[in-house]
Amino acid sequence: MQVYARADDNLADVPISGRIELAGWDHMSVVTFRNNVRTGYQKSAITYGTGTTGTFSMKPRIKAEMADYSFEVYACHEADSVLIVRRNEVVAGDFYVISGQSNAAATVFGAWSNKYARTVARTPDASPAITPGDTLWSAAAWSWTYVGAWGLEMQKEILERDSIPTCVINGSLPGAKLSEFLNRDAKDSTSFSLYGGLVKRVRVANPARIRAFIWMHGEQEVFENIGNYAEQYDQLYKFWAHDYPEVEQFVVVQSNIIVLRNDTPNPQGGSVRDFLRRTKYLYPKTDHFAAVGTPEYDGVHYHRAGYEEFGRRMYRFFAPTIYGSKVADNVRCPDIKRAFYTSADKKEITLIFEEGQDLRWAADSTIKGQDGKPLVLSLKNFFFLDGDEKKAAFSAGKAEGNKVTLTLKEASGATKLSYLPSFYPDNLPLQEPYSFNIGIFTGPYLRNKRGLGAFSFDKIAIGNPLPNVTLSANRTYNSVILTWPAVETATSYVLERKKSDSAPYEVLKQLDSKSLSFEDRDIQLNATYTYRIQAFSDISQSGYSTVNVDLSPILGNEAGVKNTLWQMFPNPTDRVLRVEFKNAVTGSMAIFNAKGQILHRKALKASRSEEVNVAEWPTGTYLLNFENQDGVRTAQQFIKR
Repeated sequence: MQVYARADDNLADVPISGRIELAGWDHMSVVTFRNNVRTGYQKSAITYGTGTTGTFSMKPRIKAEMADYSFEVYACHEADSVLIVRRNEVVAGDFYVISGQSNAAATVFGAWSNKYARTVARTPDASPAITPGDTLWSAAAWSWTYVGAWGLEMQKEILERDSIPTCVINGSLPGAKLSEFLNRDAKDSTSFSLYGGLVKRVRVANPARIRAFIWMHGEQEVFENIGNYAEQYDQLYKFWAHDYPEVEQFVVVQSNIIVLRNDTPNPQGGSVRDFLRRTKYLYPKTDHFAAVGTPEYDGVHYHRAGYEEFGRRMYRFFAPTIYGSKVADNVRCPDIKRAFYTSADKKEITLIFEEGQDLRWAADSTIKGQDGKPLVLSLKNFFFLDGDEKKAAFSAGKAEGNKVTLTLKEASGATKLSYLPSFYPDNLPLQEPYSFNIGIFTGPYLRNKRGLGAFSFDKIAIGNPLPNVTLSANRTYNSVILTWPAVETATSYVLERKKSDSAPYEVLKQLDSKSLSFEDRDIQLNATYTYRIQAFSDISQSGYSTVNVDLSPILGNEAGVKNTLWQMFPNPTDRVLRVEFKNAVTGSMAIFNAKGQILHRKALKASRSEEVNVAEWPTGTYLLNFENQDGVRTAQQFIKR
């Protein structure tokens, strides 16, 4: 029942090695069977030292598929062979590790089981912190500690959609605070504890790679209002990085919304959730996902259908990168990128989420309140300014693409924005027993088109809009030169282009704050291009600035004759003036100021282009004169700004 981790070629090595303590044997061999049909043979010479003990090593390979592989290992010499061991129902597949508390343990049992969905080192007691597990492999559905309802559903999806066996190792403990996971023996990380028990089970499985380590935690700290979550997680992550080098990614699940009575000073709910959201940006090899909006939620846990839906969501999250699924859009939970005022009177705030997210603004919902009367819940009332959950600051909200627009009831000078509450609204139903004072909040939520809830966020900065960029364009014979002045506080610019009015814009280049020009050489003559640019900072962005460029041929008027010989750009310029010739030229060029004084002169020989640094010249109008070797003169004006 062992599982071996598959490589990118969908094959797994099955290492077989050991020693034989009798002299006289020639070699060891292994026979591979697939569904009891012999498919492979391999042998290894026995390396004897000075004594009678010899060593050997073999490494047959098997395919990751729904098939049973068996191995027979023989000791051999010329006249005979002896069967040493046979191992059955061995498969290749993927490994996942789950850790956390009750929603990670998800001990709600279903009826599905399959021998290709496995786990290892069954823990015979209800708590993995009490009794060390054994070293046996088993079907995941019949193991305790259970792999969890959503872990099993994820295995089911992988098996039924991609025919890949899996091993899920779950080391979660309901109600465990983060501090309980920090009990690690520095001398031996497998020494038994809540932390060490999971390390031990992974060591028993010995996977060559772990596709993901999924951390689903945070509720207990919210219940008990425990601080220092970020500091404790930082220590835990350092333990993981040391003890799980085979993990390819750590996936942190932001806990769902737990809403309590509004009588706790400095509640931890929003800050814990926001830290879980931000781990992706704080730690290497880390991604994130949100439990927000998962159905069948009772305010703390989920009914079986809810856990199973979460397992399907996790599968879709992994499927594009691990299983080659072509369904890749909106399988990730929407995450806020920036929020900023978009009107001078500060009566509107725009929220920008990741590019490609297709957001849905939920309609108001009506539920029965504690007093039995209708209670209307509106999504706009679950956005809060400066942490004030008592004030309904917004009159409306809407979503379009990856953008959300919030309209304020009145102008505001707030600098922080939060989404989703830590306290339950008046009259919200409570979970039984009511003495726990836990509200049952099940939305409305901001979601994307696949129903995934957006991450909750807490006190993110609200920026002011950046001024629009002034975009200029100059054409040459074979390119378009785009220039723009720097926008203060901008950290990057995004330049886009489209070829016709009906065509969509495509990103041409993403540039850092020091880049103030771009030459587009990928053009076609006889076409008209539209360019637009947008400036970004960490917390804000500008609107678009647009310019059209007509690349139709220049025909024969006097100015056109000049332009067919040479062109200069950008014009106006504040730094470097570039002159480009249609053909290689020999002659001279000179630049005059408005008084007729020569500021620059240069002889040219078979030149195709020249650059002149005018950054230190006074603002004004200048004349560039070119004379070729035949004495023909042409001139054009340019502006130094």
